[in-house]
Amino acid sequence: MNILFLTHFEGLYGSTRSFISLLQGLSLFDINPIVIVPREGGLTDVLKSLHIPYIITPVIWWMTEKPVTLKSRIFFLRDLCKSIITTRKLINGKKIDVVYTNTNVTPAGRFVAILEGIPHIWHIRAFGDLDFSLNYILPRKLSLRIVRGSEAIICHAKIMNKYFFAPGTKRVFQIYNGVATRNHFDERLAKRKEEQKHSNFVFCMLSTITPNKGQETAIKAMAELFKKGLTAKLVIAGNGRQEYLDHLHEFVRYLDIENQVEFPGLVKNPFPIFFQSDCALICSENEAFSRVGLEAMSTALPLIGKNSGGNPEIIVDGETGFLYNSFDELVEAMLKLVQNPALGQKMGLAGWRRARELFNIEDYAANVYRVIQTVVEQR
Repeated sequence: MNILFLTHFEGLYGSTRSFISLLQGLSLFDINPIVIVPREGGLTDVLKSLHIPYIITPVIWWMTEKPVTLKSRIFFLRDLCKSIITTRKLINGKKIDVVYTNTNVTPAGRFVAILEGIPHIWHIRAFGDLDFSLNYILPRKLSLRIVRGSEAIICHAKIMNKYFFAPGTKRVFQIYNGVATRNHFDERLAKRKEEQKHSNFVFCMLSTITPNKGQETAIKAMAELFKKGLTAKLVIAGNGRQEYLDHLHEFVRYLDIENQVEFPGLVKNPFPIFFQSDCALICSENEAFSRVGLEAMSTALPLIGKNSGGNPEIIVDGETGFLYNSFDELVEAMLKLVQNPALGQKMGLAGWRRARELFNIEDYAANVYRVIQTVVEQR
């Protein structure tokens, strides 16, 4: 079965890593993938290593941070038409059985599927507006109507289904992402048990460094712990706009906690940081479904996350970590774990068990494959 996957980004961030996990899992099934990606990057490096063919071509977004005007809509429709024509030429003769759009920021795959007369699957992995301040260029109702026209829609969290679709909307499937095979889960737990204990309690945050990810909130919380005389560290890994990075560094100096906060920059492999940490923080105001949080759980780390977005589906409050609603609750949760490391270890193990059961690659790929089979058989 030949499937054309369309994705909008070449960097190895959360949604892209979840896509790679899907491709790895689907390799066990009768799937021949071809991937459309806008440019060379980390994703294409991985595709080469997996011997998965890909096509480089611009991907036209129908979401934007800028104010939407009549002019911007006209330009979007013009560029979209060009993109659809180009994509159809690029796949000519490849006998595509399914078009699979792995993002909600472009409708190009949907229209290509319509014109080619083949089924389309839409995999939604982000809010768009709540997490990245992106809004549809076309009217929202029209945009969602186009999405609902797909033969199948996959949401990676229950909250996504609830946010975008009315109860009972047909052909919508909720499938959790997988972050590791069951064997990798077992290996990571063994690695956790081998790690030597360190003197300071270490919190980690791994994500793009932007205001909506909450790094500033975490830094403030560290300052509160420092005021209480507690020894702990915060590792903030990732990259972002230089002006915001400069702001955070200055903020750390202002709070006089330079010895408590580290900025290692963008890391290709997050697991050394996970294994050197005692707890992972998710301080985004609206995190759709944290890939980093799931990866941290796979290494038996407890999580502390804002009680919003998809976090309540990941974190069992008081069992695998803590959910917080206010800044004071965040500080209190961090305080509990610093003062009682054994509690964090117990929560981390409970989280590992939960993640191994719900967020493994085997079930993730098998569930997606069943959806693919369903849409093909219904044609």
